[in-house]
Parts: sequence; structure tokens; C-alpha cells
Amino acid sequence: MENDNQMKDLSAQQMLDLYKTMTHLVPVRRDCTVERDDGIDLDAWLALRLEQWYAQLLMTAPVEWLPVEDVAAEVTLTADERGMVTATVPARCVRPVEWRLQGWYCGVTTFLRPGGALVGLQLNPWTRGGACRPAAIDHGDHLVLCGAVDGSVPRLSVARCVVRPADGHYRFHAAALSTLPALDV
Repeated sequence: MENDNQMKDLSAQQMLDLYKTMTHLVPVRRDCTVERDDGIDLDAWLALRLEQWYAQLLMTAPVEWLPVEDVAAEVTLTADERGMVTATVPARCVRPVEWRLQGWYCGVTTFLRPGGALVGLQLNPWTRGGACRPAAIDHGDHLVLCGAVDGSVPRLSVARCVVRPADGHYRFHAAALSTLPALDV
């Protein structure tokens, strides 16, 4: 990525602190004392909003704003006699970006959804994707890669996905801060 210096890597607490600053909840006035016992847990509520925002960001934001990794080493492939390859997607993957089997002339960057009109074409050996124009159907927890090279054991050369960081951090481009929800208390 060109702008790696613009990528943020924040712990959950750092993200919460940043959000509180951006929504003018800090600095807190310390020159008086007010006590209540019937209020909400503001930090827990804001943390939930941030989690919802980040999940949506990972699903919909431009790929350039997000953590993308090649997970080819973590994927299990099984091929059938029709040349269809089922690839299990690691749980930390949110959405595929680019997948490519060895022997393909190009990778797949647009993924079909089950039930779509083009999916039906993949069931026919004459209209199915091949090494020159492969196709992939995204089922969420697995992909069906159409166009395996006949007679070969399928191997991935690329399996790039938007991933949710395993350490619970928020990783995103600074431009994504503009999409943070306004505080509507």
C-alpha cells in the first residue's frame, strides 16, 4: 500500500479514547463533583458503537483503507471431478479481495454471490470460468473456485482477504475516521 504511514493501528482503549476526543467527550471537567447511580456505562455503549462501525468498515470500505493479508497458507482446498475447487476461508477473513489458483492467467477480484444469474453459468462445463477467465462464488465461510486446470492438484498462488486483526486492534487508513458515526445522544 502506498500510504502505509497513514494506517492507524489502535488498541480498543486507544480507539475509544480517540472517539471520545473526536465527539468532544474529553477533556472532562474536573473542577466539580457530580454523582449518579442510574446512568449508563458510557464506555461500554461507545465501545459497542465502535465495534459496529468497524465491522461495517471491514465489509464495505475501499480495500486501500483496510488490513489485507494473503491467507493462502491457511486455506484448505478440495477439488471435485467437474473442476470446481472448494476453498475454506479462515474465520478471521471478512471478505475476499483477490484469489488465484496456480495455472490461472489472472486472479479473481469480483466474487459472485450464490443464487446470482452468473452462478448458474458455472454449473455448465461449456460456460464455466476457466484459466483465462476464472470465477469464484463467495459463500462466506468458503469460496467455490471455478476453472481449475484439468489434471492438476489445485494450489493457491494468491488468497488475499480483508482480515479482522486477531489482536483485537483497529487497523484502518486515517481517511476512514471521516466515517465514524456522530454522537447522537
